[in-house]
Amino acid sequence: MSGTTDVEAKVELERLGRRIRHLEDELAIQKLQSKYAHYLFTQRYDRIVEECFALHSDDVTLEFSDSGVYRGLESIRAVYRDFEAAKRRIPGFFILHMAVNPYIEVARDGRSAHSHWLSPGAVGSNSSAGWVWGPYYIDYVTEEGEWRILHSNLAPLFRNRYEVSWAEAKDHGSVRGALTAKPAASSTIYRPYNEVKGQPDLFRNHPDLPEPY
Repeated sequence: MSGTTDVEAKVELERLGRRIRHLEDELAIQKLQSKYAHYLFTQRYDRIVEECFALHSDDVTLEFSDSGVYRGLESIRAVYRDFEAAKRRIPGFFILHMAVNPYIEVARDGRSAHSHWLSPGAVGSNSSAGWVWGPYYIDYVTEEGEWRILHSNLAPLFRNRYEVSWAEAKDHGSVRGALTAKPAASSTIYRPYNEVKGQPDLFRNHPDLPEPY
């Protein structure tokens, strides 16, 4: 540009480079979350941990509904082995957890990110059908240049049978009893709709959208 000094041009190129890296990071995170949803739905459970979760962090965690908190790779692998067993045991078994409305904040150093998603989902077998809808709270880290899931928490507002509305459901079921894997702690923020529907602030225990950091 006319009148632009070499120093100013260098600063502008560096700014644009940071912006491009930031956009590329957001896209890579969205692709990672889509990969996870695809593997879960198509029952490629053996690929989920190895290709989606952080492999070099003791703090890697997974929780969903009332599952409790699973911490560490071996504990998380045990969860997906339970899913594999359910696939073999239950005809027509499937889990669909879409991830939409991504709100992602990538750290300034480009090494971690926080996110909020919404998940309209469903579960089913040859004898039952159910809704599972609510927010996902997911943190990510980079390992060897690739984005990985560090913490994943699906805290649905309702998970009830298809033929009964979430307003009428007496309870919203349990996943804990279907798992042989033992969690390290109780679920952190999950409270189903039948427990909170009479309260003025349904989401008071949920975190705000992630802020820049």
